[in-house]
Amino acid sequence: MKNTATSFDPSLRPVQRSESKLFFRVLRPTAVVGLLLFFPACSEEEEKEKRAKLDELVEATSPKGAYEQACAVCHGPEGQGNEEIGSPSIAGLPGWYIAEQFRKFREGKRGAHRDDTPGQQMRAIATSLSEEQIKEASETVSQFPLILTEKPPEEANIEKGRILFANVCMECHRYNGKGEVVFHSAQLISLNRSYIRRQLMNFHSGRRGSEPGDITGQKMVDVTSRLDEEDIELLVDYIGALAHGDDPRPARER
Repeated sequence: MKNTATSFDPSLRPVQRSESKLFFRVLRPTAVVGLLLFFPACSEEEEKEKRAKLDELVEATSPKGAYEQACAVCHGPEGQGNEEIGSPSIAGLPGWYIAEQFRKFREGKRGAHRDDTPGQQMRAIATSLSEEQIKEASETVSQFPLILTEKPPEEANIEKGRILFANVCMECHRYNGKGEVVFHSAQLISLNRSYIRRQLMNFHSGRRGSEPGDITGQKMVDVTSRLDEEDIELLVDYIGALAHGDDPRPARER
């Protein structure tokens, strides 16, 4: 039988991501110089305006990473969040935690409840990403400088909040509020107050964590079911104090 297989031509292989980035690094300055030569001589003010437009053009045509493509529009270019649309600060969250949350959204363990609109939006984004993109975005987030939770108001009852945190939350989220990969527990001290409050209420009501297979979420549902709104507010205040150096360990009941 005649062999119809064609030999592989290396010149026809797809361009790799690293090669694409190199191409743009070489092309961009060349393109800018070419465009500048194309325009006739003009005033200094016009020159500045022209260069600004060229910078915008170059930025718009530059290849973007997974975080810029999928996350930055809501969470900001450095993961700082956006209070106006309810997106939390995620800067400095551990990469393993971000990747795990992406997968929970993708698998329907997060964002499946009909009343969890932000969760549904996250689920739609997560399902559009590949495993490689999730890994890349998670690594990007973990490299952003940490933004600590806001300090509590002066009138906050820190002592009462400390006792509550030490005996309800500290075992999993640790004394420093940085979470623990073994327990799959979140880092708390970099989440903004409004987000902490909203998610505690979501766990309390079952809008979050009640989906089948979400073991850690179900644990949070169980813990928050024993809290009232005053307890939740105490924890929100205390996490702010924890982020700025308070130590809950002396308040742990023995």
